[in-house]
Amino acid sequence: MKKLSEVKKGEKGKITSLQGDSRFLSRITSIGLTVGSEVEIMQNQKKQPVLIYGRDTMIAVNRDECEKIIMEVSAK
Repeated sequence: MKKLSEVKKGEKGKITSLQGDSRFLSRITSIGLTVGSEVEIMQNQKKQPVLIYGRDTMIAVNRDECEKIIMEVSAK
């Protein structure tokens, strides 16, 4: 299990946990990031939002929010 901010570009996996207050959880699930969602990391450069592809959509997630999203990376 890794925080979203620790996952490298090109890796794919499944979101296993969302940690945060109700406001965060409401907002993050409304954009399609839910437990069980399959995502691929498109960009993960320091000091920039993480770009992920999931549910046929490109989503930018800021660094603070990435610390609250835990995912299981798929074996290559």
